[in-house]
Amino acid sequence: MKYFKVILISILILSLTNFVYSKTDLYLFGKGNFMNSSGSEADYKAGENDFPLASSYNTMGFGFGVTTGSGVVFFGLEAHYNLNGETTLTDTSDNDKVKIKTYEYVSGFITVGFNVIKNSTLRCFVNGGAGVSYSIDAEVKTYMSQFGYETLIEPPDQKYPITAFGGIGLVINISQSLGLFVNGRYQYMAQDQSQTSIITLLGLAYTF
Repeated sequence: MKYFKVILISILILSLTNFVYSKTDLYLFGKGNFMNSSGSEADYKAGENDFPLASSYNTMGFGFGVTTGSGVVFFGLEAHYNLNGETTLTDTSDNDKVKIKTYEYVSGFITVGFNVIKNSTLRCFVNGGAGVSYSIDAEVKTYMSQFGYETLIEPPDQKYPITAFGGIGLVINISQSLGLFVNGRYQYMAQDQSQTSIITLLGLAYTF
């Protein structure tokens, strides 16, 4: 954790230094979160984690980001708001199931990227980032299971799970200052039961 914080601070300092001498891009985007299934039978703990398996599900969200760079490398900051979805939890001891609403959460990232192609028409890049997420409606909720049992579902113990991603993106320029933006990502969230997902961002990029 100590080394992780040092890396984040170093990237932030570099990005702020780079900001003074380079162009800045503002991104406004909607996003699709395609969450992979998580958990395993080994995670089952009677009375503590009775439903260790979570099915895959989809959610939507939106956000904005700012990047700055004068050449191949660019740095940035992003903020995301993620809506809830619906997943099915499975009790591996008797195969009982319960459908639940996932928690809405916000995420913040420090990012770094590299331009692979950059000209007046388009820009292709690879990028990555790391930050934290925070559930904004993290409270115990009650559901009825498939077998008719009243089931209490608690939010993850980790309040600020570290979240990281890597991806590839494209900006197609409409004018000198405005472009269409798309970015595909693979994301990892370090909760009690780690969560991975495929993320798609789609929106506008404005250069100033």
